[in-house]
Amino acid sequence: MNVKLKKHMKDTSNYLELAQLPDGSIVLRRSDDHDNPIVKIEFSSESKDFLQGQELTVAKEMIRAGIESVSGNVSDLDDFFDKQREKFSKKQIIVH
Repeated sequence: MNVKLKKHMKDTSNYLELAQLPDGSIVLRRSDDHDNPIVKIEFSSESKDFLQGQELTVAKEMIRAGIESVSGNVSDLDDFFDKQREKFSKKQIIVH
């Protein structure tokens, strides 16, 4: 089961998706990179019993809450991750 979080206007093949893998774990990944998830969530058996099939919904809210605590705004998850990547790629490298 996949949940598409947002499509890019220019490239509809590249977006973030929340996917439940065959082993039951849930990953947030780019649609064009299934081998390198951004986030992976695994619920215990006890948690799965309690959630009664709502793991994907809870995982989505967990990710949203985490991003809100860092950025204060999660209206656009793709933009958040793009800005974070740009921020880290622009760090100055100093060699002594």
